Amino acid sequence: MLGKKSVLDSLAAKRAALIAESDANRHEFARDWEALKAEASRAVRPVQKARHYISVGTKAVGALIALRKAWAQSHNADGKRNWTATLIQTARIGMSLWPMFRSTVR
Repeated sequence: MLGKKSVLDSLAAKRAALIAESDANRHEFARDWEALKAEASRAVRPVQKARHYISVGTKAVGALIALRKAWAQSHNADGKRNWTATLIQTARIGMSLWPMFRSTVR
């Protein structure tokens, strides 16, 4: 019986050591995971800013193209520029583009 008790004590000690090691590994994994999340969020911020600037740039280019088209089509039949029609068309373009340039609440 004495030999059986010593084997059981040995197995219990190994089990306790494995549980302690498992807890240590779990805590280390949690720390590594938090560090990875922080690093990923730090790496994503410049990409988000670049995406924002590219988005605003494409909207601005679209607005300029629309204004250029309105400017080119603002001539009367006699070749003179119709300023009223140009201003109205420009206002229409501005009103249609306003929601795109307005800052959005995040």
